[in-house]
Amino acid sequence: MTTPNPFIRGYQDLFIRRELLITYDEHFEPCYRQITAEQQNAADDQLVGHYSVFNETHALAIEPEEVTADQHTLYPSTGQVRAVVYALRAIENGEEIHLGDTETLARAQGLLKRIQFETGFYSRAFEITSSHLPDDEWDDLQDLVQHADTQQLMFECFTLPDSDAVGFKLHGTPWTDEHLNDLEGFGLSVLQAKHHEEGFMPETIRVLSLAGQADVRILILDPNGCLLEGLPLF
Repeated sequence: MTTPNPFIRGYQDLFIRRELLITYDEHFEPCYRQITAEQQNAADDQLVGHYSVFNETHALAIEPEEVTADQHTLYPSTGQVRAVVYALRAIENGEEIHLGDTETLARAQGLLKRIQFETGFYSRAFEITSSHLPDDEWDDLQDLVQHADTQQLMFECFTLPDSDAVGFKLHGTPWTDEHLNDLEGFGLSVLQAKHHEEGFMPETIRVLSLAGQADVRILILDPNGCLLEGLPLF
């Protein structure tokens, strides 16, 4: 299992999925199934109350006498559609999770908007302890950020002399391979190599990469900053 990124806050990759709530046996809980492609455009009231055939993932609302032999093979279980729901789902640590159901698309969209983190409306900022870097890297970093050429590194860096802190403003986040390839034509490993060539050391690159992947926009490393649980201490 992938180690969780300690910079990630909130749910990632939120999306809405229209599903059928089906009852099929009084001894079992109702189940939820995705609507088949051929019925995606059917109105809710065209689906609710119908007999249903379904498998482990999808369901078809259809009357018993209309079920073909091929459909029966593809959808071996039977039940009845009790409701159409708009499920709010997300990806967490690489796993798809179910957050809740709403009765209408408009309500689902409203709920998604209230809990979604959207870059552009605000920036994510973290102030963490410099102890997340080895002492030698921290000492070198304070000098490096004052003369590093960061034009090709997708961040700007600066010092805060009164607090001995170092700050980074990250550009083009999230630093995923897909997003970086769309934006710059290269993936995260290439960006990390650029950081290394400019003199940034391994743990610094690691911390910046985790922050970038989590869509952090401002990162400040401060001797008096807070511990970020899940990030190694030195």
